Amino acid sequence: MKSYCDEKCNECPLMRESNAKILTVIFNALYEEFGESAYRTVQEHCPNLTCCFDCRIDDFCHIEGCELVAAAEKYSVAKK
Repeated sequence: MKSYCDEKCNECPLMRESNAKILTVIFNALYEEFGESAYRTVQEHCPNLTCCFDCRIDDFCHIEGCELVAAAEKYSVAKK
């Protein structure tokens, strides 16, 4: 199987580049809509992508008032 990651999570460019904030919004919107199945899929392929770019907390957890999770929730609500 082809490797898509060098497994150097602490040096991951996806978590250093400020444009990666959109990944937090997208993956949190997916988590809001699909719950644990989205979590398991993301966690299996790249645990870093369950981490909030701003909060730096894993497993789709956030500090209170996180703007990125608010953006994801806004997207989920607007879609319904």
